[in-house]
Amino acid sequence: MSYHINAWLENGVPQLQVIDAQTKRVCMNWSYQSESEPSEQQKHEIQRLFRELLLLTCKQDIANCRVFRVGV
Repeated sequence: MSYHINAWLENGVPQLQVIDAQTKRVCMNWSYQSESEPSEQQKHEIQRLFRELLLLTCKQDIANCRVFRVGV
């Protein structure tokens, strides 16, 4: 599974979009959100981004698994 990664600034706000290269389906949209104290919010946003990327990786790993049924 391969992806196209689009990253850009929109009015100075970092944006990230991950698209499945084969199906052209958007797998992840991320936009930096800042509402509270800058240092704490930056940490939270980085954690949120990594969580989304980790979940995307897990979905890919699960899609590549094969299930074998064993007769009882």
